[in-house]
Amino acid sequence: MTIRLLASSLFFLADLALRSTSVAGEDSSSLQPYIHCDGFAGGVRGVTLDPRPPAAEPWREVSSGGRIWRVSVVEGYRVMYSYPRTYPFASLKAERSDPAKYAEDKQVVMRSLEELASADGNTELAGFSNQGFSGQTVTKKELAGSTLGITQIFSDSDLVIVTIFFLNQAPQDRRFQTYAEFVSLRDDFVRGYMECVARKRFP
Repeated sequence: MTIRLLASSLFFLADLALRSTSVAGEDSSSLQPYIHCDGFAGGVRGVTLDPRPPAAEPWREVSSGGRIWRVSVVEGYRVMYSYPRTYPFASLKAERSDPAKYAEDKQVVMRSLEELASADGNTELAGFSNQGFSGQTVTKKELAGSTLGITQIFSDSDLVIVTIFFLNQAPQDRRFQTYAEFVSLRDDFVRGYMECVARKRFP
């Protein structure tokens, strides 16, 4: 079996497992609109869905301002996204903050990404607002390394922080071949994801 056929088989099995698994906790979760979006941006699909471990601490550590901060996490899920017959394109984390701490959590993670961008001269930082969400994206200026960009999306009404890591793969295992194609896919992904979440929040 070739590597490409193996990847295709793994994609099918993961996709089948995701769509055939019905978990009551996921269905009742306030994060449901954020973790069940796919088929946008040219057909990208969520292939794995993992809840935050129940035993995990109700926070995650984030570096900012020369110190470590604890960003609250009341509930969280991770979704891996791929295009057919390719390796993962994006790893998305949707996390709901403690209502009393969301405003501070948002400022901490925003500063952290801004500091990451300023420390690396080979990246660009941009902010955006759409569909009732705000956010920021830091992107490498070339196709290098395992992570090409990070996007943070904020929902002030739902107290949710979404973090998306855009992944690099070998040319034969990814949907894009040029830097321009990657940027286009990234923009389509972010826009399509926010539109999908907005539809599911207000059907």
